[in-house]
Amino acid sequence: MFATLIAFAGVSLLATLIPGPDTAVVIKHSLGRGRRAAMAAAAGCSTGQVGWGLASIAGIAALLATSVVAFTVLKWIGALYLCYIGIRSLISAIRPDGSADATGARAVPPGGVAASYRDGLFTNALNPKTALFMSALLPQFTGPGDPAWLPVALVAVTAVVSFGCMSAYALVFAKIGDVLRRPVVRRTVDGAMGGVLVSFGVGLAFSHA
Repeated sequence: MFATLIAFAGVSLLATLIPGPDTAVVIKHSLGRGRRAAMAAAAGCSTGQVGWGLASIAGIAALLATSVVAFTVLKWIGALYLCYIGIRSLISAIRPDGSADATGARAVPPGGVAASYRDGLFTNALNPKTALFMSALLPQFTGPGDPAWLPVALVAVTAVVSFGCMSAYALVFAKIGDVLRRPVVRRTVDGAMGGVLVSFGVGLAFSHA
């Protein structure tokens, strides 16, 4: 069983290292709001993965693979949310930020940590590709004779690996964000990350199962 967990952790790590909407959201919060907000966004992404993992165990996530309507509805909701936070970032880029101090550093606004967690959670939970990935991957590492706790353990491994990788992104890019203190640089970063998130949203909207 230990070998199965290690192998699954390796596959999860490779999947997490592929840049996607979760990575973009964490980096956005790292550069714009700092380490605490970025860690909250990373925790939100991992929570979404836990939810889809448990849904896969229950067989709910597999419905997305067989129901065109369910997949399409969730896909468009997720795409709209990605575009929403991307456009929000673009607006921040073109509007002077009154919350920045004289050096250009931006404090996390009240409720900012909760908002960052929500962005991470919704970005992952509203992405049907996460559900399809979990429902396809888990059966590859489980069998009829395995203990009942193994699928739950695999979901926990996925969440831990995801949070570890996203936390590393959060810490690295938050440190970079500390260096980029000039308001003009901050707005440029907001604009770039906003464009990336909108592009992910458009890509998700026109993707297929």
